[in-house]
Amino acid sequence: MQMVLRSMDVVLQNNTNELLTVESFEVLRGDWGPPAPPRRGDVVEKQSSAKWLNLSTQEGVGVQGFLRIGCTKGYIDISWNMPFFDVSRRTQHVSVPPPLDYLISFNDENIDLVVMMITLVRRREASETTATR
Repeated sequence: MQMVLRSMDVVLQNNTNELLTVESFEVLRGDWGPPAPPRRGDVVEKQSSAKWLNLSTQEGVGVQGFLRIGCTKGYIDISWNMPFFDVSRRTQHVSVPPPLDYLISFNDENIDLVVMMITLVRRREASETTATR
């Protein structure tokens, strides 16, 4: 087995009552890793999670890819790019339809092998925020 030189674990935590469906996906650099690449039609149940791995075993090749996930509110788009050289230039983009929102965090203790955790939540309305004070 070849040594993994760069990787991005993409973890999606669905903290909503939405049923999510993988609509499209692509790896632009690197490869999908185990346990398996996403498949069109894969489902992320409400209040559950899914994980995908984009990895590179080639010197000089980083990781880059995207996922498009559908729900009854619209599309959730997730993209990432981590160059092989200067991993500090890592970028990511997440867009969600209203009334959804997201939280994002990273475990980058090892800057070459990063975990991106996206938690999908229902957006709080201004009236809800005021009512809880």
